Amino acid sequence: MNSLLRFVLPAAALALTACSQSSPPQASDQPPVTVIQGKVATWSGTGTVGVPELNVSAPVGTDGTFTLTLPGDASLTGRTRAAADVMTALNCSGSLQSSQAATLGLVLTGLNARDASGTRQLSAVEGEKTGLLSRRVHARAWLYADGTTELRGTVNCARLLNIPGLSNLPVEVAVNTQRGWNVVDLNLNVSANVFGQLSGSGTAANSTAGSATTTWRTMAELQAQLGF
Repeated sequence: MNSLLRFVLPAAALALTACSQSSPPQASDQPPVTVIQGKVATWSGTGTVGVPELNVSAPVGTDGTFTLTLPGDASLTGRTRAAADVMTALNCSGSLQSSQAATLGLVLTGLNARDASGTRQLSAVEGEKTGLLSRRVHARAWLYADGTTELRGTVNCARLLNIPGLSNLPVEVAVNTQRGWNVVDLNLNVSANVFGQLSGSGTAANSTAGSATTTWRTMAELQAQLGF
């Protein structure tokens, strides 16, 4: 899977954090979306955002806002995989239980951006300081499915964060898909004890954001937001 269809958070983005627990994710039936309404956190002049592999792009205004129309079924032929395996596109290992085994899917989490300052990759991520040494990252993904299914289970997303010493990051998934593009929210936490041993957890569930505007930023900007 091309890197534009996934994101990998650098180790510095989520270093040692205070202990925290993720609440069980709650799946919900949400209508599919046809566009991504976005705003680039740092933008210069005019330009474009898009996913070249899917042949989609959109102009970006001087204020960093854009509306990207997501590709339809015909454009995704041959690019999908079993919905139960979509989390592997996020560098997570393991498969989910899919109530409809024949349903296929594709995950989109990255956009290629070009403006007056150059080209860079963006992700829909936001960092939060939850304590002196505590950090949390919220990420948003767009999951295409060619039919309805219920995805349940836990996958190991340690490689998603790429933090030395963290070999297991269980992410509990509870997502109900509709045919088309579904918005999914991921919430990720990492904890360290007094000996510096790392553990983590996360959730992935249907987002209620719909086509609401989502802020996009680079991983370097995420690092700065988290204070590293």
